[in-house]
Amino acid sequence: MKGYLLGKIFSQNEKTYKGFYLVSYMEEYTLKIYEKGFEEEQAKVGYEVARTWSFAHQTPPEELREVYSKPEFDPETRHYCFKDGKMVGFLTSKVIEPKEDGRKRASLVFPSILPDHKNATDLLLERAFDFLKKKDVEVVETNVSALSGNNYDLAHKWDYKYVQDADNLVYILNGVEIKADLETVEIRDFDREKDLEKWLELVRKYDELPEEGIKNLIKELDNESGNIVVHLVIEQDDEIVGTTMIYRNELKPNTTNLAFTYVTETEYLKNLAVKVKEIGKERKIDTFFIWLFRGRLKLKEHFDELNFKYGQPSASLFEKYLK
Repeated sequence: MKGYLLGKIFSQNEKTYKGFYLVSYMEEYTLKIYEKGFEEEQAKVGYEVARTWSFAHQTPPEELREVYSKPEFDPETRHYCFKDGKMVGFLTSKVIEPKEDGRKRASLVFPSILPDHKNATDLLLERAFDFLKKKDVEVVETNVSALSGNNYDLAHKWDYKYVQDADNLVYILNGVEIKADLETVEIRDFDREKDLEKWLELVRKYDELPEEGIKNLIKELDNESGNIVVHLVIEQDDEIVGTTMIYRNELKPNTTNLAFTYVTETEYLKNLAVKVKEIGKERKIDTFFIWLFRGRLKLKEHFDELNFKYGQPSASLFEKYLK
């Protein structure tokens, strides 16, 4: 940290860490661990940063408050950077279960930093690693994705080593030109009374959800109904042979997830893709993400046949050894 004056401020009990200050010729940053009331600012920073990603996502403040109020939550796993009393970045981590090697582990998400405050990145990482070392953490894991922040360079800078790709694929439908005769099949709106049970059978088969997960899914769909642009179905001989749901991204309204996309034939996927792009043009949506994981990976052949863009692992796991 050449060119900077560093100082640490602790109370008599070192565990009650109060701040970490960096002073340069131009600016002063203050780093703190979590304090009650940080949730709104954390979400605000997260929203602003996430909108620059291909796939935007950030936990809303009400969910943060719920997580941070649980007895098992450790405030020393959340680190925040302030400039002139305003939060400009944050980092989250969590101590996790050991793996086969028995070494104590933690997961860490690379910092979300507002523009013009990139110097805070290294400060947050240094401080997080210091705290994890005090907790006897030996290995730190992180997932790096080209869709969300694209932190591959940061992973290499901080001596993370590649381990493996995530066991799911993401496809992107935007500039791909797909032609299909929509008159060959009927694509209609999902009819909850008529289609729900047949649709849930597909969810059980491909997403491999237990019954408790199915119940939670139904509640979630009801709660999130305002973000569902349309739920499409193709039916043949009383069987759902194709379906997808256009689920709008609140942070980046021109992008959506094509959630719960299932087809039995490539032709049905082609028809759905054409219909989705038509609806997207009407609704000012230009990019659609489709995720394949668990049983959905069986559908990969249909996406590859249509040459959907990307078709790569959604993220890669990296590890850093602290001890």
